[in-house]
Amino acid sequence: MATKKKFLELKEELSKHNNAYYNASPIISDQKYDDLKSQYEIFLEEHPQFIKFDDLGIGAKPISKFKKIKHISPMLSLANSFNLNDLKDFFKKAENFLNKKIFKNEFIVDCKIDGVSLSLTYQNHKLIKSLTRGDGIIGEDVTRNILNIIGIPNELKFCKSNLIEIRGEVFFNRADFNLLNQKLDEKLRFSNPRNAASGSLRQIDNNITKSRPLRFIPHGYGFISNNNEFNTYEGFLEFCSKNKFLLSNLSKKFNDFEKIDSYINEIEKIRNKIPFDIDGMVIKVNNIEDQNELGNTSKYPRWALAAKFNAEKALTEVLKIDLQVGRTGAITPVARLNPINIGGVMVSNATLHNFDEIKKKDIRINDLVWVKRAGDVIPYISEVDITQRKKTNKEFKIPDKCPCGKFQIIKLENEAVQRCNGGTECPYQYIESLKHFVSKKAMNIDGLGEKQIEKFIELKFISKKLDIYFLHNFQKEIIKLEGFGQKSYDNLILSIEKSKQTSLSRFIFSLGLRYVGENNSELLANYFQSKENFKSLISSKNLQLELENIDGLGIKATDSFIEYFQNKDHMSEAISILNFLEIEMVNNTNKLSNISILFTGTLNELSRDRAKDLAKKKGFKIASNISTKLNYLVYGEKPGSKLKKAQELKVKTLNEKEFLELIN
Repeated sequence: MATKKKFLELKEELSKHNNAYYNASPIISDQKYDDLKSQYEIFLEEHPQFIKFDDLGIGAKPISKFKKIKHISPMLSLANSFNLNDLKDFFKKAENFLNKKIFKNEFIVDCKIDGVSLSLTYQNHKLIKSLTRGDGIIGEDVTRNILNIIGIPNELKFCKSNLIEIRGEVFFNRADFNLLNQKLDEKLRFSNPRNAASGSLRQIDNNITKSRPLRFIPHGYGFISNNNEFNTYEGFLEFCSKNKFLLSNLSKKFNDFEKIDSYINEIEKIRNKIPFDIDGMVIKVNNIEDQNELGNTSKYPRWALAAKFNAEKALTEVLKIDLQVGRTGAITPVARLNPINIGGVMVSNATLHNFDEIKKKDIRINDLVWVKRAGDVIPYISEVDITQRKKTNKEFKIPDKCPCGKFQIIKLENEAVQRCNGGTECPYQYIESLKHFVSKKAMNIDGLGEKQIEKFIELKFISKKLDIYFLHNFQKEIIKLEGFGQKSYDNLILSIEKSKQTSLSRFIFSLGLRYVGENNSELLANYFQSKENFKSLISSKNLQLELENIDGLGIKATDSFIEYFQNKDHMSEAISILNFLEIEMVNNTNKLSNISILFTGTLNELSRDRAKDLAKKKGFKIASNISTKLNYLVYGEKPGSKLKKAQELKVKTLNEKEFLELIN
């Protein structure tokens, strides 16, 4: 029973993600989707008694706004391979199925375009119907929407068949995708070209589809009335070329698996230079007679295989290196990249962390680099492809001055990060401090994002944190701004009002003091207890002694706090903001208040922030590192080195379920 339950849960999960993926609204990365499909396939292989319950289909159920029509023959998906061994194993099974060597061992390798599958039906050489994949059996009739798609001829002038079904992918060239997104309102923009192609193809108003430069490249055929139309897949491509279909122009014929694998790796390295997104290559048996003899399983052809690229990394070009200045002056170099699709997300920037990282990896402008993006991790450059470096690519020089042009870049002892020494006089640092002030973990003011803050500073509605509470004075001007309006303005003012009811720890954190993060803000709030005590003590001559009494507050945080409030403008502004706020009283009576806890890895039921919040409400102190003083380490999936270190130090470890039992 437990095995059947596991199968049904896995099937339900895959069904949900199938619908999301094929309807261009994926909720997990392409890598995780492929992993889930692989788990499902392996489960069925190991438990064949459940095959009779495998009714997932191939794509997604057709949506109701289009007429549903059954395909002449099922529109199948492809089995996936991820390395040379997978490739050999797949075609070894094909040979075993035929009980003979595959004829001539000829294969055609071509691009696997990351687009939307489409079937075109031609009767008496005229285009009469077009269907999306749907669930592989029934598709959506989008005939009215495909008439202006580049690469779809209305008539086949070189065709012997009275009825033929041509299948392929609808897609956007990346340049066209970028232009489309620039024209759309920010909220309506697409995350990648595949989603844009799906959204554009399935418009109720076909004029919208006509206005967008969609393209089509065929990758095969379904039904064909004249079996002598072509004898090889190579012949099919020649047929398509004669009839004015677009082709990738990257297809090649091979009879050796090692050479096929080399070609796949070669294309992966240049995929950023191909004008459209591909997520792998397709290997097909060239001989049509052998294809027909091999036939299909319920889901996949036995004569074709998709060799998927790594969904977490891709090779692309560094166009330039910019410097970003944080609220504490930290300079973070950022690589601006030739945009590339990694795991379903268009990546155009990658963090370079610090100047030492650039030097260690020898990253240069115009270099070709491998960019990684795993899950929610910020994209980063893992290595440079030195073999493709041009002699003109010069070593990156660390500048002396901050991008603001007014202050020096300095490096403090024992720090990898270099900083602008201008403090809040640096305009970049001040803008970042304002962004931090309104952020979710700080004052949590919705509707006041980075772009709005930058705009309000430019228009002189805001010049300091306190000004945010007087934005109502600019009602008429704000309503007239692009992207605003009465409703957006009302929501912003409401959010500002809501932010006035907050905790002392959030307020302290919102000030953006260096070395005073969430944990130290909590320690300070627990010590000050109320906003009255806070206002009194920050102006006290005994502030140094007061802070030294706080257990767990380090010297760096203490010095940073004192330095900030020695500035009379900072003190005056903080007191003025506090006068607007209704601060929740700090409850320090909880018996858990001296127990420390740390979280690591990915939790399933809770986000990390939610878990911390629950722990704080119960009075736990949130630790920042592993030590013998730590009471609990809560671990999730992929806990990394912290779990091992905690076990070595004999710190008590809890899984997510045990943590929830503890706090409840």
